[in-house]
Amino acid sequence: MCRCKKGVALAMGAILMTSMISFDSCSYGTLTVHAAEDTLTEELATAFQEEVQTGEEKNVETEIPVEERTAEPAEEQIPEEPEETVSEPEPMKIAGNSFSLESQEYQILLKIVEAEAGGEDTIGKMLVANVVMNRVRSSHFPNSVTEVVYQRHNGKAQFSPTADGRIDRVNVSADTIEAVARAMNGEDPSAGATYFKSVRSKSGWHDRALNRVMQYGNHIFYTL
Repeated sequence: MCRCKKGVALAMGAILMTSMISFDSCSYGTLTVHAAEDTLTEELATAFQEEVQTGEEKNVETEIPVEERTAEPAEEQIPEEPEETVSEPEPMKIAGNSFSLESQEYQILLKIVEAEAGGEDTIGKMLVANVVMNRVRSSHFPNSVTEVVYQRHNGKAQFSPTADGRIDRVNVSADTIEAVARAMNGEDPSAGATYFKSVRSKSGWHDRALNRVMQYGNHIFYTL
């Protein structure tokens, strides 16, 4: 039972007692009643005041010290993804007699060997690949496979399949891939040849201006 209810009960008890006394003596009872009323008033006021204070205590919001307040979590930092970098194709590398080509250069080498020597055996194909790579090494010719293969001199294509379009119509065989790989790894049965012509060619320029090295299959090979 709360204090207020207890106070009211005590006051009511006091009134009953004083009322009993008033039956015996009117004047004394009156004085007693007045005294009881004063006591009741004081009791009620005290009980009410205590109840109000108790209610206030219950309703007071507890102040949380600043240092004890839970700090709000900082906003999660999402790490930035590293920028995607596009790797440049590896340029052609020459180490001794071996070659390392980026994809486009390698494909052009395969196709010109297939176009020029598709009917030859592995060695015949290697010899054509050797001529292309020996030109790349030489200071007398361009320094990339693409430029060597598509070079023109006085308007004339150095490799006829680039002029008639055969280079773009060939299907590269497994034997050609093997021949080119061996040539890129340094095998050079051409003895450094930088020119060749078909055995059916009627041009005499090669024999007049160049040094004949060898004939193999359907081609004759020359150096400067």
